[in-house]
Amino acid sequence: MGQRIICITAGQRAGTTALQRAIAQGGAARSYGEIFQIKHDSASGRRRSFHAFAREKAIALADVMQPDGAGAMARQYLDWLKEGAGPRHVLMDVKLNSWLAVSPAWQYPHEEPFFLKCLKRERAIFIFLWRRSLAEQILSLFISRELGIWHNLTPEKVANRRLTAPIGQLERLASMMCRSESDMREHLNGYPDKIVISYEELYCDAAIGDTFRAAFRSLTGIELSAGPLQIRPNDVDKRDVVTNYDQAAAAIDSIAARYRPRGTERPDRAVARLIGLSP
Repeated sequence: MGQRIICITAGQRAGTTALQRAIAQGGAARSYGEIFQIKHDSASGRRRSFHAFAREKAIALADVMQPDGAGAMARQYLDWLKEGAGPRHVLMDVKLNSWLAVSPAWQYPHEEPFFLKCLKRERAIFIFLWRRSLAEQILSLFISRELGIWHNLTPEKVANRRLTAPIGQLERLASMMCRSESDMREHLNGYPDKIVISYEELYCDAAIGDTFRAAFRSLTGIELSAGPLQIRPNDVDKRDVVTNYDQAAAAIDSIAARYRPRGTERPDRAVARLIGLSP
């Protein structure tokens, strides 16, 4: 298979970093991480973030206000990534709340993102991750932000710190997450080269599960390792950290019940078709 762009998209705390490393470790793809994360700029373009690209090419805001200018800039950026990847596939992570980082003016909030359209024209492969347990995802994000620890969290790193969740803020965050997931499902509906899979189906015993490995192999021809992940799930019971865990989880669960459509509890049909199961 010729060089392709593989784009992982998800909300925060959905397991994207571990998946990036699992895909990249075999050498078939170069991972650029979260391409719209500003802190990558300090690496002198090593990760080729969009912000490093815009600075290096001296791209002005006025240049991308119109669709033609934004389209030319997006193509130039993707060529930049392909060049850096050499013969390997381009692997990127775009969080649900960062798609509008590359966009012309006058776009509605729930309209299909401009950069997503550009990737579709490149025949990109999309991996859309989501977590069945929205409460675990939102509270994991809250804990990580408060403690400043994003991976491999242990009781020793928590050091007996206790946090009280701001339920109103987390409800609003959960609502935005659900609406962003709903939009992404709609944007990818009918697009053939995609895998939509939950965090709970993706990972099994701190490794990539057989379901995803089979679907990914069918779509890309790449065989992923069945070995343990470089980044393991956090080894902390959130009830030991969040003082009002039950109240917060119940509030977030009510948001999920309100916004998530029926049927999301079942495995995605596209994944079932990719691995030869009945839809």
